[in-house]
Amino acid sequence: RSAGRPWGFPLRIYLTAGSKQWSRSTPETSIAMFLFDCSCKNGCYLGQGNSDEIFVKPQRAAVEVPAEDEKEEVLKAISLSERGSGNLVPGGLPEPVEEAPELAPVLNRALDRQGSQLSTWSFNEIRIDKGNHPEDQNWKSGETHATDGATNPMLRRGYAESRLDLLSPIEERKAGNRITLAIRRATTSLAGFLGGQSSLAAEDRETVLLQAIFGDFLTQDGSWVEQPQAWREEVQEDFLEEQQRRSAKELLNEVLAASNLPHTNRKPEGLDRPISQYWINSSHNSYLSGNQLTSDSSTDALVSLLQNGCRVVELDVYDGKKYGMEGPCVLHGGTATSAVSFQACLEAIREAAFERSMAPVIITLENHTKDEGQRQVANLLLQSLGQTLYVPPSTGFPETWPSPDQLLGKFLLRDKKVKASGDAENPWVPDKVKELYELISVGNVKFLGLQNTESYGGCTSSSFSERKVTDLAKNGLEEIRSYTTRHVARVYPAGYRVDSSNYDPQDAWEAGCQMVALNGQTSIFFHPHSAWLNAGKFRGNGGCGYIEKPAYLSYGLSPEEGGGGKAHKTKLAVTVLGGDGWETFQDFDLLGPPDSYVCVEIGGATADRIVERTNVFTPRARTGSKAQPLWKQRFEFVITEPALATLLLAAWDHDMDFDDLLGQYAFPVNEIRPGWRRVPLLSSTGEPQDGDPALICRFEFL
Repeated sequence: RSAGRPWGFPLRIYLTAGSKQWSRSTPETSIAMFLFDCSCKNGCYLGQGNSDEIFVKPQRAAVEVPAEDEKEEVLKAISLSERGSGNLVPGGLPEPVEEAPELAPVLNRALDRQGSQLSTWSFNEIRIDKGNHPEDQNWKSGETHATDGATNPMLRRGYAESRLDLLSPIEERKAGNRITLAIRRATTSLAGFLGGQSSLAAEDRETVLLQAIFGDFLTQDGSWVEQPQAWREEVQEDFLEEQQRRSAKELLNEVLAASNLPHTNRKPEGLDRPISQYWINSSHNSYLSGNQLTSDSSTDALVSLLQNGCRVVELDVYDGKKYGMEGPCVLHGGTATSAVSFQACLEAIREAAFERSMAPVIITLENHTKDEGQRQVANLLLQSLGQTLYVPPSTGFPETWPSPDQLLGKFLLRDKKVKASGDAENPWVPDKVKELYELISVGNVKFLGLQNTESYGGCTSSSFSERKVTDLAKNGLEEIRSYTTRHVARVYPAGYRVDSSNYDPQDAWEAGCQMVALNGQTSIFFHPHSAWLNAGKFRGNGGCGYIEKPAYLSYGLSPEEGGGGKAHKTKLAVTVLGGDGWETFQDFDLLGPPDSYVCVEIGGATADRIVERTNVFTPRARTGSKAQPLWKQRFEFVITEPALATLLLAAWDHDMDFDDLLGQYAFPVNEIRPGWRRVPLLSSTGEPQDGDPALICRFEFL
């Protein structure tokens, strides 16, 4: 724009990595790194006359330029595809620009390793400060969202921030302002290439572990642990009877045992409150096996979710005749997804529902059947579920919800219950035929606003898009928390998430929403960070799928009813000592074992969200003790709302192009077991990995 160019005129964005000061007259073209073509509409500063190029100077602390003969090796360029007028739309794979054909091997290697997951690596968090021209103010890394409360990025493939939302440029229309994270990515990769590797690589692993874990309790020769019971009480906070002396290696093996989990593994408890006072593990379009447009509808998808602890499944029900089926069927209407029998879905749900947990399962229907179809739905529910289907004692809206304890081993039906009648004296009439209406125990109604919550005369449930929850919380959380004290809110992904990606569930949990429904399908476009947090949250309370909300989220209730009180902050220290079972990754990189680092993330309340990371460890071997990483780094976190907080540990392989996930594991902060623990590293989809890799960490409440 400053050069008089028309809106949308394509620019070419470069990163300069040198020690010279910014100068309009001397752009550092000789050491510029090509980033991507830009066709945004936000008006970039061109820097020089009518130039079609823009040079972005990183902060001074970024990195010094390598020697002249190293530039070709270090300064790797990546061209990002863009679509539309300034909106970067996920789905395009990075392609080498014509001027840089030498980049093809780099991208081909990444594609071989990552497959189609290479795309959309950080579109959502590429941004730049709104400031003056570069000569007046250095262009620097943008701040996080105002609601994040953290400035550290969550380092995934594209260094996206903790509030992962890969499609947000489409929604927010701000993609043109998001280049800073790409700059941070390039400079950080350059720094990792030039140096900063762990100094522990040369040390004996067993010696480091023994000294770190047992400290002063270790004998001088390192063979024995004196007073192991005192060590357990002081460090592990385990009050077990012990011998006077134990072999150090024997006790170390206990620390490294798979049973030494970082969180409690107790039986479910505290299920005696109304269901509105719980977060409930929930899914969206639970019958789909893949994307939202063309994938198959499958009973296997339902079984998988239930076996993994999900307690709310959604079925979109249609009259089967239109789709060549007898009886009601399930599919995503208006798309090319296949159909599956409603009866088959119910039978699959019945068989798998209580394998993992006896806590009640809520079947929520998006019901498109006509009157006869509704009668068929009611008959199939009674026929397939029998006595396990909870039938409410009255047909209206309840004055209070039953508790999970009262509903163990039961199914609840959630469906639209009433519609407007147009009669002022009797404003609501049943929306379903009598046979089905009487089975609905969780009445789904149209949301009339936070000021009209009692319009229906009892406890209700409403559905909200992810964006609606954000809008409701703009003026503070008090009103929506008051609403969710009595009524059940279900939140679902935005309609544009056709790839089965997910929104960040943390804002909805913080608002008190009970059913924060996520896509359980595997998306090829992203690391499922939201799913990791969801799995971590619901590892709590024995993995039963119901987590009691803290009392201070229940507005207007007495302590006896489960309300009152306030949050009490805590301070948590996490020491990431090393890794175990790294042979799993011995061929992870093209030329050898991975250069590993760990991200330590606190999720939960807005003010508590933060990510820290260790140094990069470069191993000296593919197998054996020299292959196991050592970091020995300690991080401290002040957590204002521990009841909302989840700790996520993710190990990554540091590369010059894209960082690859090695493994991840999350769990609730208020169920952490203090002491030295073994943190298993699951795959991106939450499955155990061959070789059972893990992190060795210590957790301390200070």
